[in-house]
Amino acid sequence: MDGKTAQALWQDYQFLTKEMIKFLSKQDMGLFYDLMNQRERLQTIIEQTEDDDFKVSLQGRSLLSEIQQVNQDITDNLRLILSRSKRQHQVSEAYGASSTTAVSQMNWKR
Repeated sequence: MDGKTAQALWQDYQFLTKEMIKFLSKQDMGLFYDLMNQRERLQTIIEQTEDDDFKVSLQGRSLLSEIQQVNQDITDNLRLILSRSKRQHQVSEAYGASSTTAVSQMNWKR
C-alpha cells in the first residue's frame, strides 16, 4: 500500500469496512476480525500519509460519511449479537439451575 494517495487508501478503508459488515451479517466472526485487523493496519498507514486535502473535498466528505454510516451499522449489529448472546446465556443458566433443582427434588425411589 506504500505510495498510494490518501484517496486510494480511504477507498481501500471503505472497501474493508463494507466487507466487515457483509461478514458480520453472515456471522462469520473469523473473517470479520481478520478484516478488522487489516483495517486497523490500514488506518495506521492513512495516519502517516499526506492527506492532500482529500478529506475536506466533496468526494472525501462523501466517502467518509458513507464509512461512518457503515461503522454505525457495524456497531448496531455487534450490539444485537451481544444482546442475543447474553440472552441465550441467561436462558441457558436459568434452565441449568431450574433443571438441577427439579432433578434434585425428584423422588427417585419407587
